[in-house]
Formats: sequence, structure tokens, C-alpha cells
Amino acid sequence: MALFERSQSGLGQIVEADMVKGSAYVASFLKSTRKVGLFQDDRGKNLLDTGAPFYDTFETSDGKFMAVGSLEGQFYKLLLKGLELDKVDMPHQMSMSDWPQMKEIIAKRFASRTQLEWCKVFDGTDACVTAILSMDEAAVHPHNIENRTYFEDDEGESHPTPAPDLSRTPASPGKSNNRYFFLIICNNLYNMPRFL
Repeated sequence: MALFERSQSGLGQIVEADMVKGSAYVASFLKSTRKVGLFQDDRGKNLLDTGAPFYDTFETSDGKFMAVGSLEGQFYKLLLKGLELDKVDMPHQMSMSDWPQMKEIIAKRFASRTQLEWCKVFDGTDACVTAILSMDEAAVHPHNIENRTYFEDDEGESHPTPAPDLSRTPASPGKSNNRYFFLIICNNLYNMPRFL
């Protein structure tokens, strides 16, 4: 933005970016949904905070989890199809008063099969349902391998590759400094109270 302004006016400008202002701005959506009754201050009762049965996580029969983010109608329809639930037998998707009952029905379905079985049902669909993986599982997931999302350091440990990918000047992963990084984090956490 500063460089663009410089190219337009010849003067440039200071770009002040902080996390608090950024977070407040990102929450603009929540402020606007309050007016139409889609957001309330109670946790776990809203569209995007696990209140909606189509935007939550569900445990599978093997103790693993699936993430569901089927917000839009076309995705919700595919969620119900994958779960073998008839839309006619379910309350309307946006009937907030029915969400607890709907969540119970969906949770029972997910609990009836393993994570792998649900992956076979939903992989390749647009239902917005995916497995929740451990860090080790994520590093060896076929999608992440194909996209070179992780690299292995000289100690055999996997780490995320630098992002975003740049076509002309790609970043390359550096030598592992895990021990040094860990010491910095621990030191900062230990000293944090005196700054608060």
C-alpha cells in the first residue's frame, strides 16, 4: 500500500498494522450478523462457534474427529447425503432452535463409522467435510506431499515449508533451529507477566 501510494503521489505513507485493529476489523461480519439474529454473545450458539450443527467437529467411532463446514445450502445438502440423512426428515438448516437436536443426530451418525470410513464417503465431494489430522498425519497426507507443504530437516523432523510460494524467487527452508526457537519461546513466556 505504501509503495502503491508512492507510485501515485510520490510521497508514500506509513502503514500501521496491528493485531488488535486487524482482529476488530475481521469481526465486522459478526457485528453485522447480530442485527439479523445470527450472532449472540453466548458461546457455542452461533453460526461459526460450534453452535451450528453444520459447522463443528464430530468424533468418529475410532476416537478421531471430522471437521464440518457445510455453511451454504449446496454443501449442507451434500453433508446430509453423505451422512445418509433425508433432508425432509431434518429441520430447516437455519432453524437455530433446532440446532441442538440436529447436532445430536449428526453426532450419532459420525460416531457410527471410523474416520477413514468417513473420508471415503466425503473425499472428492464438495460437502466441506474433512478429517482432523495430527501434526504427524498432516505431514504425510497425500495432498500435502503433492503440494510440498512440509519438508524434513536434517534431524528427520517435518516442518511447514515457507509460504506463500513465489514462482520467481521461492524461499527455501533453512537449517533447523528448533532448540534455539524453543528457548526463545520459553524465555518470552517466562518474562511475559512483567510486560502485562
